Amino acid sequence: MSEPDLPVNLTRRIITSVVLIAIALYAAVAGFGFFAGMRKKSAKANGGALAPLVRTVKAEQLDYTEQLRGFGRARPMRTATVVAEVEGVVRALDPRLESGKLIPAKESSKGGPVLPVLVEIDDRDLDDRLERSRADVKAAEADLTRLGTQLGSLRERLAVTERELEAAQRELDRIKPLVPKTLTRSALDAQQIQVALRERAKLQLESEIRQNADAVNAAEARLVSLRRGVALAERAKDRAKVRAPFVGRIEMRHVEIGERVKPGDQLFTIVDLTHVEVPVALPAGRYDEVAVGAPAALRVPDRDEPVWEGTVTRIAPAIETERRIFFAYLVVEGTPGANPVTPGAHLVATVAGRRHEGVMPIPRRAFLGDRLFVAVPGEADGTATVEERMPTVDRYLAGYALVSAGLEPGDAVLITNLESVANGSQVRIAPEVEVAK
Repeated sequence: MSEPDLPVNLTRRIITSVVLIAIALYAAVAGFGFFAGMRKKSAKANGGALAPLVRTVKAEQLDYTEQLRGFGRARPMRTATVVAEVEGVVRALDPRLESGKLIPAKESSKGGPVLPVLVEIDDRDLDDRLERSRADVKAAEADLTRLGTQLGSLRERLAVTERELEAAQRELDRIKPLVPKTLTRSALDAQQIQVALRERAKLQLESEIRQNADAVNAAEARLVSLRRGVALAERAKDRAKVRAPFVGRIEMRHVEIGERVKPGDQLFTIVDLTHVEVPVALPAGRYDEVAVGAPAALRVPDRDEPVWEGTVTRIAPAIETERRIFFAYLVVEGTPGANPVTPGAHLVATVAGRRHEGVMPIPRRAFLGDRLFVAVPGEADGTATVEERMPTVDRYLAGYALVSAGLEPGDAVLITNLESVANGSQVRIAPEVEVAK
């Protein structure tokens, strides 16, 4: 018995599947052979090994100013602790007399800024003292007027007595030649007595005038003293109202309402925020490289943008030998309510140091010991030849070395895979080129 025949469609599907599998196997074998050939050609073209891929920086010749980095703490240039100048009980405090509050000035009607009264001390006792002083001055003025009148009267009497004395002396001179021919001796004696009486009166008046003049001088001195006392009492009354010494911010209040104070007791402390100074600590070895007027900048730690840019105001006259640092001082000016730097803040500073002319800043990571490698572009296959250089370095900085010789502007200096290259080896240069600055 013969086997049954297979369906025609099934036979066709089997044949088609076998053909497709054969084609796929042939394509796989051909592709593997093609890529294997390409790999052999590439390896042969590169001496049997793939050239390492490197990154470079382009050497650029420029004038380079070193930026010294230091740290400093801001402090106000002016701080005042205001004390009481009179004794009394604190009667009133300005509501702004609190730590951190800004004390501004206001324009007066007469022109010019006026600072506010922050503390008022009870001045009633000062009023009484002032009134007593004024009354003493009036009494002294009246006493001086009386003494002046007396002195004037005595001088008038002295003038009359001097005229009478002159007349009596002339009469005596006339009588003397007439005795004893015409006049008796008794008439001469009587006239001599008149002259003596007037001389005595003159001496008495002169003595009284001197005494009265001394009394006038004493009264004038007393009046000057009493008037000074009135001025002191008036100033004491003014000092009972304590004003802010300058525009600033309150740091601390030391008194309360009802507290009795005496001269010298602290009332409040205020700081001037218009001028804030930052002493920046820099390495002692750079002392001669920083000058007054050098550009400088301040920034807050962990922030890139500077909060202030200016110049060095002054430099400390000596180095701190123990810590091996010196201070360069920066002064930040602003307004009381809008100074970019707050007293007490810790800041990072950059200060311009020594200037190097015509150098090429190269990253320190490009150095292998004291050597550099430069990539010289080769053929069109994208490879370059490595050349070893021994540069002259003026100074090594934190991240850069300043090269003055041994390189040419535009040289492509290797900064990666330095251990994989040598003089004359081939490298491939990454497309990104970093410019050294």
